[in-house]
Amino acid sequence: MLGSVAFDGFSRTIWWQDRRASLAAVSIDHFALTGTLLNLAGLALAVAAVALAYLGAVELSRRRSGAVGDHADLFLGSLIPIAAAYAVSHYFSLLLVQGQFAITLASDPLGHGWDLFGTAGFRPNIAPLSPNAIWYVQVAALVGGHVLGLVLAHDRALTIAESSQRAMRAQIPLLGLMVLYTVSGLWLLSQG
Repeated sequence: MLGSVAFDGFSRTIWWQDRRASLAAVSIDHFALTGTLLNLAGLALAVAAVALAYLGAVELSRRRSGAVGDHADLFLGSLIPIAAAYAVSHYFSLLLVQGQFAITLASDPLGHGWDLFGTAGFRPNIAPLSPNAIWYVQVAALVGGHVLGLVLAHDRALTIAESSQRAMRAQIPLLGLMVLYTVSGLWLLSQG
């Protein structure tokens, strides 16, 4: 989920759009197919990059803690608040604006002119919050999710490390990963 949402944000950057446009200049007839293949490759790379970064950080953490065995699944819970934060950050404004249309659709779900709940005449406010307010909600969700993820990773490290000092040292790679995820997420938000 982290990789797919990150790529969705990245695919809207000017840099990515320029790559797609340069592909269109080379192959006008097959642009739809080549653009789709480019997006598919970008999505696969984003998912792989997030997975490899996670696995690398977990392995470094395992080595620093002195623990034995595979620990990839032990820290997965720390990614849940981050994934939720990415979802909120990415889809907050869409849900806020487009979600209002559900009020109208509830009264006339099939488009037959019904007014089942008296809300068919409801007119959504397409700008309920300023862009700055939306930005602050997105940043708060992103930073809050990463902090909560780090707290969960810390808690998990304390349970598997031989000592609290080793647990602290073991968390450095995961802290670095969380900072990388946070900075990347904030950069993607700033590009939108």
